[in-house]
Amino acid sequence: MRRWLIATGIAVAGALVISVTLPSISQHPFEAQAQTTPNPRESGAETIRRRQAEQEAKEGETVATGRYWTPFELARDGRCSEAMTDLKRLAELGRGYENAQHIYGLCLTETGDRAQGHEWIHRAAQAGLADAQASYLRSYLQEGAKHMSHDTAAKWLYLYETNPLRLAIGSENELELGEIETIRKSIPRAEYLKGLQAARNWTPTFWAATKTADTP
Repeated sequence: MRRWLIATGIAVAGALVISVTLPSISQHPFEAQAQTTPNPRESGAETIRRRQAEQEAKEGETVATGRYWTPFELARDGRCSEAMTDLKRLAELGRGYENAQHIYGLCLTETGDRAQGHEWIHRAAQAGLADAQASYLRSYLQEGAKHMSHDTAAKWLYLYETNPLRLAIGSENELELGEIETIRKSIPRAEYLKGLQAARNWTPTFWAATKTADTP
């Protein structure tokens, strides 16, 4: 009798375990089936493309633009006019969006608004973005002292060359050695030393949109 009770208890306990654990194996059976059963109307390649598109839709989204990288891709393809609206929205979000500020500035200069473009590039450079610092120095190469004074160019050259993030992870917008040498040779010695001193006293600053009475 005692053995029968023990065996019965083990069987009941096993049944309880099974009854508890089985539902957790497939809490959403129809969802799982939909994910694993191929659509007979789709080819294998079409299924892969659809799933990649679904994954991309979940990643890299912002409230402002939907897909964060889309305006950057447009700008890279030379389609700044299509990217400007989204880039402006991103750039105006301020700190953390220095890449957007930089690319927005480049698009502004490309579409004719050089003054505004330089201002946005400068904002990203001031935050420490090496790519923006390179672009800002290229403007000195193109326009000389009428764009920025020699000592200011020396300051930015020093900041770019010693930028810790650029040295650690690199930059997509690297100045070539020839460009660096041309900038250095264009700066008089006294102005170069003045710029070095300014660079040593420099600290990054992050641009933020000015709030008005209507701004929440």
